[in-house]
Amino acid sequence: MKPRSLARIVLSLALIVPQLVFAQVSVDDRLAPGHPPLVIAHRSAVMGEWPENSLAAIWYAIDRGIEAIHINPQLTADDQYVLMHDHTLNRTTDVERVFPEGPPDGPSRASRGGKDYVRDYTLEQIRRLRLLNSKPGYDEPVPTLGEALDLVDGRLLVLLGLKAYEVDSLAAGLGERDAENLLLFDLYYSGTDQSKLREASTATGIGVAVALFRSRNYLADFDAIYAQLGSTIRMVSVASANLTPEFVSRLEELGIVLTISSGGPEDSALVNGNDTGPWRAVLDRGFSASTDQPDLVLKLLGK
Repeated sequence: MKPRSLARIVLSLALIVPQLVFAQVSVDDRLAPGHPPLVIAHRSAVMGEWPENSLAAIWYAIDRGIEAIHINPQLTADDQYVLMHDHTLNRTTDVERVFPEGPPDGPSRASRGGKDYVRDYTLEQIRRLRLLNSKPGYDEPVPTLGEALDLVDGRLLVLLGLKAYEVDSLAAGLGERDAENLLLFDLYYSGTDQSKLREASTATGIGVAVALFRSRNYLADFDAIYAQLGSTIRMVSVASANLTPEFVSRLEELGIVLTISSGGPEDSALVNGNDTGPWRAVLDRGFSASTDQPDLVLKLLGK
């Protein structure tokens, strides 16, 4: 039997029978004071064994009741947005089988150091690829950003982890959509300029979530990025180490949600020792969770 794509099946159902079961959510409502901690599925989260950045994984999140997901739009050679975390296609797709010599209209794979970059392929060419590690009997394509947002249809929050993008094309692609459930997400390295992210937020009208990446002083780095982005910042993500009362208080004063990022001791304790203590400590303090184990974290919250 020909392999199926769960992505095609669920997207068709979503378009045929929209909004019959799932309520719509918005950033303003969900991040308002008094709400319980938010559970965010990081792009590499375990999502029913479906590949990352796939429509099947998004559908799993909706069906499971996961409240927010992190996905990564990237530009193709013909300026279309597809979901892909890496700048290259090699880790997550069968590009080397489909295009043995590399992109038909671009530089050879050899000239690109053995890598196939998203930006070297057109959308039509990328549509021929399939995501690796799909379930047996299924062949999951690389989705477009539009397909992903059509499937979500406002039913959970979406953090758009910005990779290769252009402000004008991103604004054009999102301009006709209801963006109340979206946040622009990017990493902040100490001392970096955030003018492009500020322009993207202004052009799209979408708020910002930032991760203080490899920060040694959360408060100093936050003050630096707040000076650049101001009230567009709705969420800040950090590791649980090195939190200070001053940093936490600063975010609380500004009404900014503090999220503990995935890949730290909390997820490690769950996976390696079935130890819920570290995540429980985070949630008990009212902080949100960005996790590679959203199912297990939701169970801590009785969901």
